[in-house]
Amino acid sequence: MTLKANAKRVRAAASSSPALRKVAGRVLGRVAPPGHGTNASAWTIKETLLHSLVERYGGSFPLEAASYGTVRDFADSVDNMPGLAGANFDMKDLQRCWMIKAILGSVEIGAKLVEIGAGEPLVAGALSRIGYDVTVVDPYDGSGNGPREYDSFRTAYPDLKFVREQFPPAQSLGADLGAVYSISVLEHVPLEAIDAVMGGAAALLGEGGSQIHAVDHVLAGWGAEEHLEKLRRIAAGMGVAEPDLEAAIASLTDDPDTYFVSAESHNRWRGALPYDQYEMRRIVSVNLFARG
Repeated sequence: MTLKANAKRVRAAASSSPALRKVAGRVLGRVAPPGHGTNASAWTIKETLLHSLVERYGGSFPLEAASYGTVRDFADSVDNMPGLAGANFDMKDLQRCWMIKAILGSVEIGAKLVEIGAGEPLVAGALSRIGYDVTVVDPYDGSGNGPREYDSFRTAYPDLKFVREQFPPAQSLGADLGAVYSISVLEHVPLEAIDAVMGGAAALLGEGGSQIHAVDHVLAGWGAEEHLEKLRRIAAGMGVAEPDLEAAIASLTDDPDTYFVSAESHNRWRGALPYDQYEMRRIVSVNLFARG
């Protein structure tokens, strides 16, 4: 086996390793100290801050069909959600905050929401505290690089509903949902399963319901071609027009404000692997929105 082929094999194994994921993606702080609120998201967003978020973003955070994470948006999150914007020290800090803004800006408070593959449900927890009715669908079996701490999360987030299945689940989630959303999840879904996931999400939504997804996308580096194929399939499954997606990708490529995963974050993911076996990639968040 050539060095290049061996490096590809090692990278593939590392990227699907639950152990590596657990170290690289673990949220700092995990469970809120006693008295910090109704669920563990209170350690990242205090109760008093929730009201200011509703006032700032409620009904006034416009979404495009296809957009991308920016440093401007991240800076806004650091200013207005500093705890959540510093929970992971990687791109999820950007994506989690953006999702809260996106939901507040486009979905009426009190609506039913479903989060696909939440992991630790910091966003679902915060949205529940704001007044949304949130169900998390996640097998919590380590698949797709996800976590296994189901019992811990159920205890730490008692006001959320949990469905411990792959999405779409066999059990009913009700009808007329306000939104189905995901954060750094769909890129882990096997290509052959994307159509079923996107179709399942669309089937849950009532008239005017939305799909909102923040997708990790490899713009350049190993895996870029596979990521682009999957991103196009995700967007098509939502009904996002191909020209809208291609325009967003073209824009982010040369935009100095585009948020790219940092060298520091890359090294956390690389762990003990030699750099030649886990080289740097240009990774962005592509944000997709569709209303039924």
